[in-house]
Amino acid sequence: MERVVAAVPQATIREACATLEVSRSGFYYAPRPRARDERLKAVLPALARTQPRFGYRRLREAVCCSFEHVSRDTIQRLCQLLGLQVKPVKRRRKPRKAPEAVPGLRARYPHHVWCLDFLMDRTRDGRALRFLSVVDEHTRRCLALVVARRIRAVDVVGLLTRLMREHGPPVHVRSDNGPEFVATVVEAWATSSRIRLVRSAPASPWENPFSETYHSRLRDEFVEREEFGSVEEAQVLAEAYRVWYNEARMHSALGYLTPAAFAALSMGLEIGQPIPAVVQA
Repeated sequence: MERVVAAVPQATIREACATLEVSRSGFYYAPRPRARDERLKAVLPALARTQPRFGYRRLREAVCCSFEHVSRDTIQRLCQLLGLQVKPVKRRRKPRKAPEAVPGLRARYPHHVWCLDFLMDRTRDGRALRFLSVVDEHTRRCLALVVARRIRAVDVVGLLTRLMREHGPPVHVRSDNGPEFVATVVEAWATSSRIRLVRSAPASPWENPFSETYHSRLRDEFVEREEFGSVEEAQVLAEAYRVWYNEARMHSALGYLTPAAFAALSMGLEIGQPIPAVVQA
């Protein structure tokens, strides 16, 4: 502020403060040294040297136990002033063995390949909403459309286990390299279930084309047309859309049959005949 006033001699302090939107009381304020801060400035570096991985919260507990009671904000401010912030340790990621590549893999019969992917949206209050779809690549049937705030790897395994009980096990499960799909628990489940994982290369959505196509229809026909007030509302509407997509929406790639009708023909059933609860690929 002094440099601004000095650069423009004809400007008054009132005018300079008004231009810079600074109160005049703040301009005239002179910080006064606090005896407590001076005591802590002598104590905190010694504590930080003794415990170099202690952050301001742990340092505050040590000060309160051994010296005097102070607020957490005070310790945080002094740690920033003294440069005592704890730098995060860079941990090397353990290399993961990538699944064996299956070039040109295309589903040849129902439940040959299932594909998984996430779609992101928000509820009316701005909180995140995640849609997880499982699509059978051969029949284009959406086997599941899960909606939740958060979906973890164990939730993915639980969903796939439930679908296996209902439809039988697939031969392949295709996904991208999202953390929910590359987790150790997913790989262990695939090994124990004798299912082969197939993952698309990073930044290569065309290697998971059926999920991308389904999500483009899902967003255009459903997500962009609805405003979800809650997770429960989104779950009910998503299940209704899934049933409509499977049983009423004609698919040009299937000769303008619905996925349910095409699945029935692929399984040797008549169109409209109920699909068995469990079908082994």
